[in-house]
Amino acid sequence: MSHNTLRLPRVLTVLIAMIGLGVFATTAFAHSGLGAASPAPGSRVGGTITEIQLRYSSTVADVDGSITDPNGRIVESEWVQDSNLRVAVMLAEPLSTPGQYAVRHISTDVEDNDRVEAAYLFTYDPAAPTPQLEIIPEDDGFPWIWVLIGTGGVVIVLLAWQLYRSMRRARQSQAAT
Repeated sequence: MSHNTLRLPRVLTVLIAMIGLGVFATTAFAHSGLGAASPAPGSRVGGTITEIQLRYSSTVADVDGSITDPNGRIVESEWVQDSNLRVAVMLAEPLSTPGQYAVRHISTDVEDNDRVEAAYLFTYDPAAPTPQLEIIPEDDGFPWIWVLIGTGGVVIVLLAWQLYRSMRRARQSQAAT
């Protein structure tokens, strides 16, 4: 069997592995996430806040979570899922401590039964405007950037290996003459 015939199965194996990684990456990142929130991630809000609203981008179940105040204490709250996509987080008392709050939410993605954990921050400033429900833009391109980087890395390694082997063969043939 020639050297080129042995190389073909290796190349096919690498190509199949890269395609498999691409399929896996898009499936692994296909979980429900927030489609909208009030207060929104990264927002500065004020006024009397007694409720946090979460809207998911696909059907979720068993939603739970916590709100942490700027001092690291858990804010007493009740998580009420009032539809497949909507959750209202009812606060026992209105927010009163200025600073950054963390909203941690956990849900079950109904499509694949995976538990999904996520968090975001917002800042409470009594002088800021009251919160509005804000749409959170989808980040469709995120998984693909890692697939492209991984594929590019594999191609670079394969090309470097081929260059090394051909340079080694050239040195060996020069030494033999």
